[in-house]
Amino acid sequence: MYALRIFPILFIHFHCAQLEIEKPNFFQFLFLSASPTSVGVVTSDFASGGRFKTFEPNSFTTFPTSIPIHSDAVGRYTNDRVFIVNRLNRDSIQVLNPQLGFITEQEFSVGQGKNPQDISVWNDKYFISLYNSDELVIYSRSNGTKIGGVSFTSLRETFSTSGIPDSSVESSYMLQDGPSLFVLLQRLDRNDVSGYLPPNSDSYLVEIDMDLNSIKAVYTLPYRNPSSKIQKINLFGEPHLVISCVGRVGFISQIDAGIIAFRLSTRQFHPNRLFAEETAGGDILAFQIKNDELGFAAVLDSGFTKTVQAFRPRTGERIGTLLQIPGNVGISLSGLLLTNEGKLLVGSTDFNRPGIYVYDSNLGNILLNPVPSSVELTPFDIFQLQNLQ
Repeated sequence: MYALRIFPILFIHFHCAQLEIEKPNFFQFLFLSASPTSVGVVTSDFASGGRFKTFEPNSFTTFPTSIPIHSDAVGRYTNDRVFIVNRLNRDSIQVLNPQLGFITEQEFSVGQGKNPQDISVWNDKYFISLYNSDELVIYSRSNGTKIGGVSFTSLRETFSTSGIPDSSVESSYMLQDGPSLFVLLQRLDRNDVSGYLPPNSDSYLVEIDMDLNSIKAVYTLPYRNPSSKIQKINLFGEPHLVISCVGRVGFISQIDAGIIAFRLSTRQFHPNRLFAEETAGGDILAFQIKNDELGFAAVLDSGFTKTVQAFRPRTGERIGTLLQIPGNVGISLSGLLLTNEGKLLVGSTDFNRPGIYVYDSNLGNILLNPVPSSVELTPFDIFQLQNLQ
């Protein structure tokens, strides 16, 4: 299965009494459910299915809304809608309406086995990246039918250790900036003789003109295998796109990549990594940046020890470790989000007590709820319910 990962990170047990949190009354519930501080949570049982939930991190409140989704899904909020990208084996886009209790108002297939990864909305069009394709597909916003596409055929790898390059470019996460859509292409070698999927070719950031449905420019990433969602943030006084590249990861891990920034005004990459794997001590699987002085990274080293680290993007230095988890501890985490209010949310995939931990970056990164707040199933992806693009 070639699903783009949200890598799990393991966590240590906390030995403390469970916090007693007072449930909000009915009027508080109505207020909080409409609060801009609420986040969306994709949850899963990793078998038969998942649920979309909403969570308010200031009050640790999980709301009763529970929308059935695929067991392997990620979410995005844009154009006043929640878009659930149901990945491999369901291969569909599910559109939820927040004004109507997050009911599913539209769902359409993108083709069996195509493995959708992300979606962006422009005028009357949906642009959808597919992991198992060499095309960025375009669907009608009104009826969910395919109306076009942007070919990535010319961007396929031309090399494989097996001598037979594959036909997929592993298009993954995307981010919109005005009429431009930036799409990450991992370009992994599916036919590598090792049986793994190493990045034997350069990875690309492709700029798409969404008015003309065509490639505007192709930028070669300075490091290979981008694995994270793209974060758009002001750094060094102007907007940048920030991406984590992992290079060789997992059983073939090497110290060979890190977090990079793409300056939108010049269309050039920053000369230095914001956080290098040499400094982190392993592959940076996920990250969130607050400002020039503070960012967070989930790191996996070659011995499968997991850490959540604080770093300074301006200098690239490591400034602290929030968590350090041995590789043999059976509690894992997935989903990493820094809210606009400075709360760092981390999803715990402990099957005995799944939920969300909340840290406060405004108060020295302290843990606010030593017992994770339940979201019923295991959290898999966490995202803000705000139009960020």
